[in-house]
Amino acid sequence: MTEKKYTLSGIYDIPIKRYEPDSEVKGFIVAVHGFGGDKESSAIKALAERMTKRGHAVIAFDLPGHGESRADEYFCTANCCLDLAKVFTHSCDLYPDTDKKAVFATSFGGYITLLSLDTLPEDVSIVLRAPAVDMRSAFERMLPVTIEEYKRIGFVQMGFERKLNVPYQFYATLCENDISQTDMQRELLIIHGSRDNIVLPEHISRFCKANPKARLELIEKADHRFKGKGEIERVISLAQRFIIG
Repeated sequence: MTEKKYTLSGIYDIPIKRYEPDSEVKGFIVAVHGFGGDKESSAIKALAERMTKRGHAVIAFDLPGHGESRADEYFCTANCCLDLAKVFTHSCDLYPDTDKKAVFATSFGGYITLLSLDTLPEDVSIVLRAPAVDMRSAFERMLPVTIEEYKRIGFVQMGFERKLNVPYQFYATLCENDISQTDMQRELLIIHGSRDNIVLPEHISRFCKANPKARLELIEKADHRFKGKGEIERVISLAQRFIIG
C-alpha cells in the first residue's frame, strides 16, 4: 500500500489522502469522515489496509474546517456536499476503468452522503457507519450550550483536537434538511452500534423503516465510535462484503 497527500484546488483547497494498492487498481472507495473528525481517521486507515490488499484505492479528504483544511469560513452542508461530489469526480478521473466504486461514510459524513445521493451513480455502493440520519437531533446532543444561547451568540466552538466555529445558520440548515424519514430509493448498508448515544437506535430504526432497500447490520454493545475489541474489524468486514462480495 502506498499513501499520497495533496490538495484539490478551487475556491478553497481540499486536502486529500489517497491509499493505493501495490497492484492494479480494481476499484475505489471515497471515505467521508464525521463531524469533528478528519481524513486521518483510524477507521479509514483500517479500511485502506484491508481494501488495498484487494485491489481497491481509498480516497479520503478533509471537510471544510476539519483536519488540515483552512476553509473554516466555508463550512456548511452545501459545501460539504460539493466537496464530496468533487472528490468523487476526481476519483473517477484517476481510475476511469474500475469496475467497483463506493462511498464509505461515518456519522455526519453519512448525512452528507445521503444528501448527495443524486450526484452518485446508481452503481456506487453506499456504506454508512453510524450515519447521522437525524443530524439535527444528533447535533443538539453535542451542543455545549442551549439552542436559545446558540441563537443569541450566533456561533459555537465544537470539535476534538481542533475546534471549529459553527455558525447558527448550520443548525438552521439541519432543521430545513430533515431526511430522517425520507425514502432514498437506494440500496444502502447501514452499520450501527446498539449502544450509540449520538445516533440513537430509534432514529436508525425509523430511517430503515422508511427505506426498504436499506440493509441494517447491528453490532451489539458498540457505541458511536466502535472502539471496542474487534468492532472496527467487524465494520470493515461488513463493508468489504457489501462492496466486493
